[in-house]
Amino acid sequence: MLIHGTLLSAFGMLLLHVSPLRSVNSSLYKSKIRSPEEGAIRLAGSKTRSQGRVEVYLHGEWGTVCHNAWDLPDAQVVCRQLHFKGAVSAAAGGTFGEGTGQIWLDQTKCVGTENSLSNCSYNGWGLMDCSHKDDAGVICVAGTSATETFVDHILELSEDLGQLFDSEEGCDFLIHGYTYTGENRDDGLWEMVDTTVCAHRMILSRFPGFNAPTDVDQISIHLTQTCLPHLPSLIRYVYTRKLEVSRTTAECIHQLASRFGMRRLMEDAGRLFTKLLPEDRSFLTQVSFYEYSVGAGDRVLQENCLQYMAWNFQKLSTSKAWSSVPAELLQALLSRSDLVVPGETFVLAALEDWVSRVNRTTSEEQQAALLARVRFPMIPSKELIKLRYTSALYSAHPTLYQEKVLKGFQAHSLPFGTLKNSSNFQADDRDYQPRIYTAPPWSVAYDQSVGTIGRPIDNPYDRFGRGSHRGKNTQYYKKPSLRTTEHHSTPVHTSALFNDRKVDWQLNLFNEQSDCSSRGLLCDSLPAARMRMSTPKYQDQDQGSIRYSNRLLLSCRGRFIFHIVDFKDDFAYVPAGANVTYPCPNEGYIYHFVVRPEYI
Repeated sequence: MLIHGTLLSAFGMLLLHVSPLRSVNSSLYKSKIRSPEEGAIRLAGSKTRSQGRVEVYLHGEWGTVCHNAWDLPDAQVVCRQLHFKGAVSAAAGGTFGEGTGQIWLDQTKCVGTENSLSNCSYNGWGLMDCSHKDDAGVICVAGTSATETFVDHILELSEDLGQLFDSEEGCDFLIHGYTYTGENRDDGLWEMVDTTVCAHRMILSRFPGFNAPTDVDQISIHLTQTCLPHLPSLIRYVYTRKLEVSRTTAECIHQLASRFGMRRLMEDAGRLFTKLLPEDRSFLTQVSFYEYSVGAGDRVLQENCLQYMAWNFQKLSTSKAWSSVPAELLQALLSRSDLVVPGETFVLAALEDWVSRVNRTTSEEQQAALLARVRFPMIPSKELIKLRYTSALYSAHPTLYQEKVLKGFQAHSLPFGTLKNSSNFQADDRDYQPRIYTAPPWSVAYDQSVGTIGRPIDNPYDRFGRGSHRGKNTQYYKKPSLRTTEHHSTPVHTSALFNDRKVDWQLNLFNEQSDCSSRGLLCDSLPAARMRMSTPKYQDQDQGSIRYSNRLLLSCRGRFIFHIVDFKDDFAYVPAGANVTYPCPNEGYIYHFVVRPEYI
């Protein structure tokens, strides 16, 4: 990781006060040829050194930056990091040609004052939804002084500061970490174990969380038994910006980074949690990580946990952890449009099941808040009729239930243009927006390993008593390949007004460029899924326009959803293994084509 300029100044001051430091002084004048530092950047695709396609170095590989949200403040940071005087403009995707390899950054949002591009906000390393035709570029203010030569010995500085920490020479601030073993001593007090680190106040001042003012020379910190041994490594990171984080140490490093205000280290450790999420089928780990992220104030980790549980809500609702899901977590999940479920009836049935399990610990107010997040207009009209007689929550919340059911019937019987003109209609009302529904006819599945196309069987699974669909009961019909076009039909919209109006879709999955070229198509990357409407787009003066925000779901052998891609211009591109949201070890993908009609 990069050493910030404040540490350079701090090290210079330490040279004036700390002696002797032979290992430090001698190495400052050595010049070594090394690989680029993680997070280094360069410009490519142009004959002019002050402009080009932005490329970032990570994990031993140069990759590009997607132009989503790319703007002048981002270009300012890039140009300053490359030691130009400033930026002229942020170049749109493809201006300087297409790069190769990884696309490391997407949705980059810089303030403009950051020291490096990796210090800006972004989706996460390798988390993107674009192709190399979207590679961002910059045009920097050309030219520096002819006598200027930039010298970069930052790697040597990192090593030297590490040696300074290890030697403890000139250290002037003690950090005592302690924990209780749970055993009693002979004098009746609790037994305690501790560790002490001697550090340099000047370097620690970079992080106010250490609370190292000039009038004290030590602090004491209570840590858990698990995290206490990692305290020295964390303090050494302050010097070197380097730290090995494994799956077994990620939680402790995250806790310590949070404790001392190390935002960047906290985010990087939090990304390791993402790799752990699919490993626990009981969902106890996912729920635990979410609760921890809320307490730690880590919104990145919190969103990662929420997203995984939303994509795999059907598995969560049948897991050991279901009855231990807190109301606040369930409310956050039910507020999301990326909830992957067979249908909205399943959402209501799962909520009723949860309430029945935790009835003693949830209030009527909490139940009402959760019920309000069920999207009744998305429930089929035939199911709405039955709710009064089948719903366990109806008697407890009759008024709210009647309002929601009425809203559902109106959505199925009134043109959307009429609903929009109603005094009760709100433009941001999510009740009229679909989630990601996987029950027929809205979803089709394709198993790439055996070349089969499949659709869930009607009503195979009735755990909640309403004919909800369960993923493992999907039946697959043998097909040689999706190189041949598969045809699928859906209603125009979920509203009962469109039950007799159909839209036809053509589905393809291309694994080779020849599959695309044989149809006169150019696929930006492979594998590529294509979902094309073969009937005209629906538009009616009374109903208004309908658009389709279709999705491609990637399932890891049916165990869990690990990546979701939007269809754009009929195409959805499957990223390389390292760039998927959650890891799928055996790469046994099942592709789910999902149709999502929305009123405009």
